[in-house]
Amino acid sequence: MSGIAAAGPSGLIVREGDLVVASGPVEAGSRMCAPALDPLLVNTPCRWSIRVPGVEPTPGATVRGRWRPGRLSDIQRMPYSPPSTGRLENPDLPDAPPCPVPAGGWRDGEDWFDEPVRDYVRAHAEQFAEPYATHVGNARILVVEVVSGDVDQARAALRAIYTDNLCVVASPGGHSIAAEDRLQATTGKAVEALMDGTGRSGIYLAGSENGRIRVMMVQLTEPLYDELAAIGLDRLILDPWIRPVGPRSPFHS
Repeated sequence: MSGIAAAGPSGLIVREGDLVVASGPVEAGSRMCAPALDPLLVNTPCRWSIRVPGVEPTPGATVRGRWRPGRLSDIQRMPYSPPSTGRLENPDLPDAPPCPVPAGGWRDGEDWFDEPVRDYVRAHAEQFAEPYATHVGNARILVVEVVSGDVDQARAALRAIYTDNLCVVASPGGHSIAAEDRLQATTGKAVEALMDGTGRSGIYLAGSENGRIRVMMVQLTEPLYDELAAIGLDRLILDPWIRPVGPRSPFHS
């Protein structure tokens, strides 16, 4: 959405009276839903929403308006653009493994029993990133990234315990399993504590992404910003659904 204010994390703070933009489905009662899907709450009113008075129910709407607690005022309808913020995207995994095709080609089949590999990399958590699988045709290939140490030695050790399709590549400086465990035990736990089940913070989802925690919320208020800053902004990606647009209004009531 063009015109969204962005000047570092603090530029995402929304104060009362600010001009903001939001997109999403609108339910009965002119409630616009945040992109926070809950598979356990099918066919029920969305939990995370704001009121957009005057906007009729629709599968998708984009609006600009002045932020008021829990609602917008001075609403202007815009051409619909699906929300690209405030939601967790699917991991951007490569379509093909980052390894050359072996001499005999990749063997067809879904080889799901890769526990020996996962046990091995877990036992050497500083050396490896979390394995993932990709496909070439009907062939499933397990990809293991070596973030530190000798990649040839690691490949030999893994091939000795796993005879199915395997791609072992060097990824120096990558995010190791051990680093992810530390991130979850510190930053992850601190963010989880803000998601106390009351909805007070407005945070509805958080997930790991490239060595940081992406925090998805309805909107970034000043008190929430201060709480997240205390955790450490260098370890967070702040991703609010409602975002300020252009210069701030001088009238904050």
